[in-house]
Amino acid sequence: MNKKIIFLLIMVLLLGTLSQAQDGKRLRPNVLNNLRFGLYMAENNLFEARFILRLKTEIGLTSQQEQKIENMMLAYEENAIRRGSDIKVLELKFASQFKGNRIDRREMEKMVREVGKMKTDLQVGHLNYLLDVRDTLTAEQIQKLEKMKEKFRGRLRDRIDKMGKKGKMPPPPEAMEDMEENTQAY
Repeated sequence: MNKKIIFLLIMVLLLGTLSQAQDGKRLRPNVLNNLRFGLYMAENNLFEARFILRLKTEIGLTSQQEQKIENMMLAYEENAIRRGSDIKVLELKFASQFKGNRIDRREMEKMVREVGKMKTDLQVGHLNYLLDVRDTLTAEQIQKLEKMKEKFRGRLRDRIDKMGKKGKMPPPPEAMEDMEENTQAY
């Protein structure tokens, strides 16, 4: 069951991204970067709280761990939303600097540095949050997540290989569930 959840989650993300690319539509700027970042974090045993909470039964989260992770997730998301909106406001102010006839280079440099600092602080906060979530888990729970990740990685490689050989997209998620149930029966 947990294998199916992980597999379907990643496949939905990949299929959505690939289908937009095949349709010739422009991808949202950070979709691929976010996907790569998430995969990189998983490679280093840093998993998002929502992902861990979905697998709480499979990895054996206690109710205290679950509550702590939920609280960290909500606090992080609230902070990230506030910081993100502050960055957007500063970026709008920066863009308005170009509307005038006279451009103040010092003010522009100051704003660019401030935006950069805010983005860096946001990323550092995200990494600290992921580390805090990981620190909430036991070594055994991390090991279970690692095993699940390895199984998923092998399946994903197989699917990508099949996709490359046939030159077409894999079947929809419902068909994949049926295929997995049939192969488990043997």
